[in-house]
Amino acid sequence: MRRVLVAATCLMAAFLASPAPAHATGASSRAHATADSSRVERRVPKVKVTYPSAIRRGHPARITYKVSHPDQFGDEVLVLQTDLPRGIVSKVRFVTKPRGATCGTRKRNSVGNYAVYCVIRSLNHSKLTMSFNVWIKTSYNGKFRSGHYWRPVTLDYNGSTRDYLDEITRKDLIGNTWIKVR
Repeated sequence: MRRVLVAATCLMAAFLASPAPAHATGASSRAHATADSSRVERRVPKVKVTYPSAIRRGHPARITYKVSHPDQFGDEVLVLQTDLPRGIVSKVRFVTKPRGATCGTRKRNSVGNYAVYCVIRSLNHSKLTMSFNVWIKTSYNGKFRSGHYWRPVTLDYNGSTRDYLDEITRKDLIGNTWIKVR
């Protein structure tokens, strides 16, 4: 029964995707052409975060943000941020930064955590990548949680990096990740 449903679904999809018949009238083909030209293809911007599930003590954890189609944002700036627990971060080094970006760390953000951020002012790219290594103190043992945020921001005034970072809220959370230190 499933094979029949799959076959019927494939045939229906092929029928719907096929072009109009050749004997269509001139008026309907002109209407179809104007509808195609007025339709603008917009790609949806997506953010993907990769991270390790476990790291060895003394070794870094590499966290990478990949943004596809940032040129589709109507805003002036894109903010990417990772929150790490306070007191366990030894050092942070950026591996790759997007062109035209201001990247850095804040010891205490609005929540009280250690924040690693990038404020990207130039969005005229098809893809953006931000990657950084985080070293955890060797005295730390166990798991820690990191929160990943992103948000396109437009300010009414010419703001500083801190003003853009203050626009990040809990609603901009992509997800939380748990990284185990062995």
